[in-house]
Amino acid sequence: MTSSDLSSYVRLSLQRALLGNVTPNIRAVVVELKNKNISLLFYFDGEPNDDDEELVSVVETEVIADFDEDFVIEAIATRLDYPQPIKNTNGMLVFLRNE
Repeated sequence: MTSSDLSSYVRLSLQRALLGNVTPNIRAVVVELKNKNISLLFYFDGEPNDDDEELVSVVETEVIADFDEDFVIEAIATRLDYPQPIKNTNGMLVFLRNE
């Protein structure tokens, strides 16, 4: 699989996993891909609670199911209150809340 194909596959996998799992307090979801390391970055408006952490875990599990076991996939929930800008330095923006 080429780098471009892998990038597209990662984005589609995450978008599928997000279906029905986006809550109003999620400001953005960014995916970073470095070789076979995939980071899913969730930016929440307010402190992520237990339900938010569970939702992030569900999305992470669905993405993990789409890849071979030699991929390392991690999900990180971060508080980033509005109007602070979304940090999208090294990743691909997969979801952005209308603000």
